[in-house]
Amino acid sequence: MWLLVQVVKGSKHYEAESRVENHVLICDTSDMVISARSNGDSAYRFEARKGNENFVIADFVGAQVKASLTDKFIELAKGMGAVSLKTAPAV
Repeated sequence: MWLLVQVVKGSKHYEAESRVENHVLICDTSDMVISARSNGDSAYRFEARKGNENFVIADFVGAQVKASLTDKFIELAKGMGAVSLKTAPAV
């Protein structure tokens, strides 16, 4: 099962300038985490991490509005059937 959570400052998945409100998807049956990361000044990506391996799920080049990236991340969570454990938009 996938869980949609919001990480806090101090977490290795926390990003001070997060454009997805520091939401991450975690899998309760493996150590895989899906998060959003800044990739330079004008790029952003959603990536899966398992151990030391990283996999790109989606790249967003150019200026992206914070709200649109949050919506895209929530949509990704919905598509995976994630359960929301935070007061994020309903999944």
